[in-house]
Amino acid sequence: MPLTETAIRRLPNPPKEKLIGDERGLYLRCYPSGRRSWLFRTRAGGSWKTRNLGEWPTVTLAEARTKASALSGTVLPEAVTFGALLDEWYQRRIEPRYRKTTNVETYVARGKQWAGNERLSQLSTARLVSLLADYAAASPVAANRCLSNWRLALDYAVERGYVERNPLERTTARAVGGEEETRARVLTDEEIRALWASDHAHAPLLRFILLTGLRISEAQGARHDHIDGDRLHIPENKSDRPHWVYLTPAAREQIHPTDWFFDTRNPNAIAARLKRAGAGWKPHDLRRTFATRVAGLNVAPHVVEKLLNHSLGGVLAIYNRHDYAPERIEATKAWAHEIVRLTEGAEK
Repeated sequence: MPLTETAIRRLPNPPKEKLIGDERGLYLRCYPSGRRSWLFRTRAGGSWKTRNLGEWPTVTLAEARTKASALSGTVLPEAVTFGALLDEWYQRRIEPRYRKTTNVETYVARGKQWAGNERLSQLSTARLVSLLADYAAASPVAANRCLSNWRLALDYAVERGYVERNPLERTTARAVGGEEETRARVLTDEEIRALWASDHAHAPLLRFILLTGLRISEAQGARHDHIDGDRLHIPENKSDRPHWVYLTPAAREQIHPTDWFFDTRNPNAIAARLKRAGAGWKPHDLRRTFATRVAGLNVAPHVVEKLLNHSLGGVLAIYNRHDYAPERIEATKAWAHEIVRLTEGAEK
């Protein structure tokens, strides 16, 4: 990991001479006496060639890096732009780990468009917050997500030694202005009955989400070849963890006979249509309703978390790898029976 001035000051005196690497061939030589000096090392012809760059703290870390960079012919950390950082962070940290990266790509593109040519060393908190605040004026939720992604990218910049501190490390949504609505919406019995009586084009999809607790994207990605017996396997999901749900008869009734269960129209379009119809709730509220109502049937919290494919918290996350399959199946059946009880007499 790249050195910092703080880390150097805290280094204990070693029992014998020791080299600590930074980057680009730069090393800090530490002596038992407490003395520190900078070295630039390169390998040529199978042997090391060393060049003394001066004593620390007379020669600071930044100055030593400048000298090492000049000798190695690499780009100085101080010259790295915000756009270059976002590209590197995306290529190294996002693309290899996540299947769906569309949203992150959007926030990377925003940063490159608005401040891509500005050097990290000159990029202030005030400048970044101003950009995000302008974004929040039109899209508060997107501005919050952008803030989170930029903060992660700048954390990466600190790890790489491009900057000493993250200018967004203490910035919150309050400063940006991207306050979001409280996520507490749970459908009432009357709303559930109305959904069951609906002949809306997307009603089967929405009923299926309420019966299974899936995200809308997971339900839309379901196909008949994902069914194994009485289970529907979800190969692609937000958490990238293996997941399955039990298919009750009520859930199977919602599925189209075609290869894909449901229309794969953009979820935002479906949410917009619900809003125009005056539903008063969004597709993701169905998942919250599922979790809340299942918990109300005396299902244990850790089973509800498994039904949602959430990771368990605390010690359970590390040691408890149990699938809770029987409990999940019984909970899903109980919820389906509860919906039948609520919707008896609802006419489509």
